[in-house]
Amino acid sequence: MKAAIAKGAAWMVLFRLFDRSIGIVSTVVLARVLLPADFGLIAMAMSVIALIELATSFSFDVALIQKKDPTREHYDTAWTLNLLMAAAGAAVTIALAWPAARFYGDPRVTPVMLAIGLIWLTAGFENIGIVNFRRSMDFGREFRLMASKRVISFAVTMIAVWIFRSYWTLVVGMAAGRIAGVALSYAMEPFRPRPALVHARELFSFSGWIVLGNLALVLMTRAPHFVIGRMFGAQSLGAYTVGAEIANLPHTELVAPVNRAMFPGFSRLTDNMDAFRKTCVEATAAIFLLVMPVSVGVALLAPQIVRILLGQKWPEAVPVIQILSFAGAVSALTSNNMSAYQALGKPSLGAVTLVVRMLLLLLCLWTLTARHGVLGAAYAEVIAALGSLAVSVPILARTLGLSPLTYFGALLRPMIASALMGLALHAVLPGQRPDAGVLDAVGWLIAGSLLGALVYAAAAATLWWMAGRPQGVEVAVFDRLRETLRVRRARGTP
Repeated sequence: MKAAIAKGAAWMVLFRLFDRSIGIVSTVVLARVLLPADFGLIAMAMSVIALIELATSFSFDVALIQKKDPTREHYDTAWTLNLLMAAAGAAVTIALAWPAARFYGDPRVTPVMLAIGLIWLTAGFENIGIVNFRRSMDFGREFRLMASKRVISFAVTMIAVWIFRSYWTLVVGMAAGRIAGVALSYAMEPFRPRPALVHARELFSFSGWIVLGNLALVLMTRAPHFVIGRMFGAQSLGAYTVGAEIANLPHTELVAPVNRAMFPGFSRLTDNMDAFRKTCVEATAAIFLLVMPVSVGVALLAPQIVRILLGQKWPEAVPVIQILSFAGAVSALTSNNMSAYQALGKPSLGAVTLVVRMLLLLLCLWTLTARHGVLGAAYAEVIAALGSLAVSVPILARTLGLSPLTYFGALLRPMIASALMGLALHAVLPGQRPDAGVLDAVGWLIAGSLLGALVYAAAAATLWWMAGRPQGVEVAVFDRLRETLRVRRARGTP
């Protein structure tokens, strides 16, 4: 099972790298053609839409994966409920288009929300049968589906940007991705859903807690957008939105895809709690081993990253990235716990963690933003992430019969090694220079990345050796590298 999970995680990380590579090209082009206000306008509309979308998103696919023996009627019921939820969400989105425009004081929000509402309705027809890719842990097919959808969306967006040269480019790209997803879901999966509501109550009983968690999650994500958009306008909101996206790259590119593979693997281990417990700790340690140094690197190299990817129009994004990178690293620790709770059939535990984080964010957000401006929202996100971790670890320990010392002990060495890496980079890097050219920024980004990787690898290896070379995640990584080298030598590959 560990091998299957590792293979699935590799496929999902590969997709995220593929997706992000396309996303970087897209962002570079769009940031130079569009204005920050264009991104901010879409963020205004999506702040409202995301609340509606998650309120109607019951994640019935998760219930199908967790269930050991779903029938044809379970699939049909899930598809029918998804379609009904999409129709309801689209109707509410259209109804709120005018009030949202009045709230933000920008009439352009109305047509954007009307268009996205219709796009949403179309996406509700997606074939529920593609959940079998994850149930059977066939992540190769999952990769092909998501990659094909992303390529189509990217191609349409690149054409649209030269036609519209406005925020409508982003709407058209979104529509292309949703429509392509529906078409590909039927082309790649032979299952054909039929209308049914036989198991509606059963699916709702599992997914209700997921909806609560989703609502808390979207409030956490969008509350800063509401406050910044209301207090400072589209320009500052655009800088915060793009900065937050860059800061969360380690989480979205590494943690999220690994968790997508972890959940079906966890679901198959529920009958063996010893294996479940051990796998959960090892997975969290492996995630942290990768995410923590990358988060530190993104924070310290933020000036160079912004200069290269976004140009000189986005200086406000740099401090946002530096603060939110820390919040993203903390979130990496709690996100794997959510997969464990859902696999155990206890989604309520994940919902409690997310609700606590949401409440902490809402308590701090307005006060800190009024006092510190846009950066106050970033500070509030850090406080909320730390509070969520303080709640999540005791819940996980009690649920799995796990010692918190064992949990944090697996994370100590990556944490110290990342701190040493950060000190080395801070001593060498020049910091933010408004007059720096692109080539200068590229040079420092490459040099900083290489230095950080070398310092972190050396520090992690030294700490592992000083600890007596325990059987931890470092051993698993070393064994995997050694096996890869052995296979390459056997094939004659350099």
